[in-house]
Amino acid sequence: MQVKEQGDYKMPDWKLEVRCTGRDWEQKQKPCYSLLIVEDGDIVKRSCYEDEINYGCICPVCKCFTEIPEKDIPYNVKKFAPRVASRGSDGYSKLSDEEKKLSENL
Repeated sequence: MQVKEQGDYKMPDWKLEVRCTGRDWEQKQKPCYSLLIVEDGDIVKRSCYEDEINYGCICPVCKCFTEIPEKDIPYNVKKFAPRVASRGSDGYSKLSDEEKKLSENL
């Protein structure tokens, strides 16, 4: 196969305005309701159950997780979103040491 012309395609930047609400997650911390501009590197995934994945962001102000509807996030953003926490049996997030470090750096 021969390459006729080298491509230089770059994925367009993706941003979404999201209000910190703690939507769909029982959490110990209270949401601060800040308006956030979420970019592709801000999206993380969490699970409530083994076969379920929820996408969202962690607020840099209050550290509250806010779920974002999966349909609002492009496939290529979801594909590379890191997993940061899972809800424990008590309804609250159980963070591993690695997940805590990642959350603190957001």
